[in-house]
Amino acid sequence: MAIVIKQKDSDPGARLEPDAGKHGHIMRRFGKRITPGEITFFISQLALMLEIGTSLTNALQAAADQTKNPTFEAAIRSMKLDLEEGRQLSDAMSRHPQIFKSVFVSMVKAGETGGYLKGILERTVEMQEKRQALITQVRTTLTYPVVLCVLSTVVIIFVLAGILPKFAVLFEGKEHVLPFSTRFLMALSASLKLYWWVYLVSIAGLILALKFWKDSEHGQALIDRFLVGAPLLSRISNKIYTAQFLRTLGNLMESQVPLIEALKVTQDTFSNRHFKLFIAKVMSHVKQGGRFSQPFADNPYVMESVKQMVATGEEVGSLPKVMLRLAVFYDNEIEQELKKIASMIEPVALIVMGIVVGLIVSSVILPIFKLSHTIH
Repeated sequence: MAIVIKQKDSDPGARLEPDAGKHGHIMRRFGKRITPGEITFFISQLALMLEIGTSLTNALQAAADQTKNPTFEAAIRSMKLDLEEGRQLSDAMSRHPQIFKSVFVSMVKAGETGGYLKGILERTVEMQEKRQALITQVRTTLTYPVVLCVLSTVVIIFVLAGILPKFAVLFEGKEHVLPFSTRFLMALSASLKLYWWVYLVSIAGLILALKFWKDSEHGQALIDRFLVGAPLLSRISNKIYTAQFLRTLGNLMESQVPLIEALKVTQDTFSNRHFKLFIAKVMSHVKQGGRFSQPFADNPYVMESVKQMVATGEEVGSLPKVMLRLAVFYDNEIEQELKKIASMIEPVALIVMGIVVGLIVSSVILPIFKLSHTIH
């Protein structure tokens, strides 16, 4: 049974209709992309409506009426039809894997089984908000150096293409008295003027090659290894991965999801192969009757404090609570680390930009003074 969106020209939205298929329920999306913010708002809407006593079907109806994204509206109305046919909310969510991740579905299913769906939805919102806050922090940290790099590139291209050619006549025949930096920049300027299309094709080719390399098995393996093993980057990336692991697994276990299932769902949330392998080792160890904390001791990417606290939490029977507390602690650590990195990047980027611009300007101005002195 598959779900296909059929959209008529007269209808600005989209309507979900059942359609038979061998690959299960899928949803072809037309129109706007569904953002994480829209999903978070939808889940918080459901939690609030359940708190005031609204039925799930009425809550979904209200959410669909208030959603401006036609793609998301179609999915919500499809979920409402599933509930009216007797399915649970977790089953309805699982039919839209492009929207609701497996970790959300597992938590909602546990909440339905235990009778505390509203609390699970609120916890899901908190997880999503934490994830979005981390993404925002990383983007904020990287925005300033990226802007400076783009600005530096624009300045360099402007000088090479717009200013240096005007000095070519002045410097013609006097190349022997010009410094190496000036001769190099003038040659680069002439090359850019004559073969600009070669540079554009080369840049486009380089971008495509990097994309193919990044998507390849070998490229992804190197990236994953770099993220967990690079001298400076691994310090922050390992904390991010560890906090993600602790929060996801802690919330699933707190929601009474069985440990093996919780580990499997948590593993699916990771793209880094080293942490996926680590979680697989934990699963295998637990299935064989071993202690949950034992594989942590052999993992070089997990901080020592986490290893000790997880072992303590397992001994006293408060493992989910300990993991969630550790996740909060490392959230604060990550925030401080990102702020520290941002404070270090800004002056370094300014210095680099100043050096580049100063080198270009000196390569143009100083030869003029040198030529003037030679003439006199």
